[in-house]
Amino acid sequence: MNTLVLIDDHTMMRRGLASYFTQTGRWQVLGEAGSQEEALALFETLSPGPLPGIILLDIDLHGSWGLDLIPRLRNYYEQKPPALIYSVYEDYAHVKAAIRAEAAGYVCKSQGEAELEMAMDAVLQGRIFFAPHLIVKMDAVSDILLCLTKRERQIFGMVQRSYSNRQIAEELVVSVRTIENNLSIIYDKTGVPGRKELEKL
Repeated sequence: MNTLVLIDDHTMMRRGLASYFTQTGRWQVLGEAGSQEEALALFETLSPGPLPGIILLDIDLHGSWGLDLIPRLRNYYEQKPPALIYSVYEDYAHVKAAIRAEAAGYVCKSQGEAELEMAMDAVLQGRIFFAPHLIVKMDAVSDILLCLTKRERQIFGMVQRSYSNRQIAEELVVSVRTIENNLSIIYDKTGVPGRKELEKL
């Protein structure tokens, strides 16, 4: 039987998925977690047992970056289990961040269970799966830039080049407080919890 670990901070979503997959008779849910801390504790408990077939992973875990869990899987498993992202975010920037984190695929929560299972089957077969409408976005202008003002795009670009807030303020001839305020707006628009995650988009 295929095995699965669910990591999602929405309890009802997580339990609903666990119930659905268990009832299909094709999947065994090895465990669930709602935060990074719970996930790491779960992996500690599960290893060195059988390798999970798939880690179904949300990006936003109570304000922390779910993608940070992917490289940490190597601490628990000799062969890193594939992580399939299941997220509300459908923009280019989050998909690109998932690719950089070496996710095995990306499915949006706007899609149904059939699409999710199709993605999971593909990942089990060793294939990389990204929802078709996301592939179209990969060839388009980054959605993240479209939702930012000109000034916010400038600041975003400098953050990606590892400028500090003070360096950005000096470059744009504004106060550090102004940059901090702009960054708060950028975090809200992009759906990331902080600067470290913004650099990864």
